[in-house]
Amino acid sequence: MATNMTNPSYSEADIINVATDAGRLLLLGGAESFRIEETVEHIGQSLGLPLTCYVTLTAVIVSANNGVQTKLVKARISGFNLRTVDHVNTLSRSLVAGQITPEEFYAGIKTLKQQVVDFPLALKVFSAGLVGMAPSLIAKGTPLDYAIMFFAGVIGYLAYILTDKKSKTPYAPEFIGGLAIGLFVLMCHGLFPEISTLSAILGAVMPLVPGLAMTNAIREIIMGDVLSGLVRAITALLVVSSLVAGVWIAFELVRFV
Repeated sequence: MATNMTNPSYSEADIINVATDAGRLLLLGGAESFRIEETVEHIGQSLGLPLTCYVTLTAVIVSANNGVQTKLVKARISGFNLRTVDHVNTLSRSLVAGQITPEEFYAGIKTLKQQVVDFPLALKVFSAGLVGMAPSLIAKGTPLDYAIMFFAGVIGYLAYILTDKKSKTPYAPEFIGGLAIGLFVLMCHGLFPEISTLSAILGAVMPLVPGLAMTNAIREIIMGDVLSGLVRAITALLVVSSLVAGVWIAFELVRFV
């Protein structure tokens, strides 16, 4: 079935709605602004309605090229979900290539809206521990170093996740994550003075460092989305600052005690 032909069962509003929903899912997943705009416009073209899309860090604006209808949706950025981005990209590419029908595309986007696709929490926590061990792998640490860095990464990520669920305060999860990591590593250093606190802390904060946000910021600046790129870069800098502040407070608390 050729997907570039207008489907009579869907109105102009339906097409704008599903394209906007796809763009919002991509934005919430952490996709770059220029890629979201391209994807939304390709979706509209494939469904028979040329669209113009403009994306900021907190909103997706989609307008029909005939100028009759425009839709704006707001989105609260809260991390990254690359599985959602991958699912939306797969659906949109399949639609453009004619591998799925518009009905299947609509159903796929509706499913993603209703049920967030993400990795299991246990897998993410375990992966955070493995990432925390990376500096020991490079520095050829001892088994004790591996164990402490693993658990520091796990504790820091759990503190981040729990705070993110309980608090809407910006950058509080990163601060609490850094604080938990600092306190745990310093406690372990008191029990095992031979471990390197610097290496352990550097490893444990790696899962919380916004590396993808920094990369996206650079890519967007290069692609000409300077405003969006600068905002992403500043946001990433604030996240790193919150992590550092949490670790610093941990050092001060231990010194005070």
